[in-house]
Amino acid sequence: MKLTGFDAIEYAEKEGLRLNKKSDSIDPEAHGLSIAEAEAIASDNPDLIWISVPEEEYRERKNMEPGR
Repeated sequence: MKLTGFDAIEYAEKEGLRLNKKSDSIDPEAHGLSIAEAEAIASDNPDLIWISVPEEEYRERKNMEPGR
């Protein structure tokens, strides 16, 4: 599954992962962005930031809330 925007940033921060950026009219696609770099880009256009996450991993992570 593909997470985008601030959901992607939050997940990457918790898991210690790097992020990706879609190409736009100014810059080409980019990979391996830090959290700070991704946040700076997302502040203007959050749809450009993404990360690919195995769906089962994401669901397991989300279901770790107390009482679940």
